[in-house]
Amino acid sequence: MTDTLVPKGFRRLEVPDRFVDLVGPLWLKSEGETLRVGLPLEPRHGNPLGWAHGGLLVTVADMVMGVGSGHATGIRWPHPTISLSTEFVRGARLGQWLEGSARIARRTLNFCFCSCDLVCGGEIVLVASGVFKIPDIDKVPADQRAKVMGKWGE
Repeated sequence: MTDTLVPKGFRRLEVPDRFVDLVGPLWLKSEGETLRVGLPLEPRHGNPLGWAHGGLLVTVADMVMGVGSGHATGIRWPHPTISLSTEFVRGARLGQWLEGSARIARRTLNFCFCSCDLVCGGEIVLVASGVFKIPDIDKVPADQRAKVMGKWGE
């Protein structure tokens, strides 16, 4: 079921994050400056009401904006969440594709300020905004630096 829900052109998001491995894999598609991130909603993602669990939706929104910040900065290394605000709009039905893209409102030397809408079945299910710390490239392990520089589609 999962493979049939992933839209054409998406590839697995490879991140060294064991928590994300538990809920994912997440999928991504780079379209220039826009990075689309999605997840096929499986039965394991559901709450007792048969909808995607709210905590899962918040996790996906956090990843959309964090990975989107990395795409904007050209540093594919964790951009830690400084603040995160979410609003649930409607339920996300299991068996459908969930997707979002980060919108970078402002970028400073140290932070990305961004937002995203998560969409499922053609409807917005969650709106979010957050602030993400831009990593200091000198603190990325030396053996990883060359591998993490650049946008996700490169």
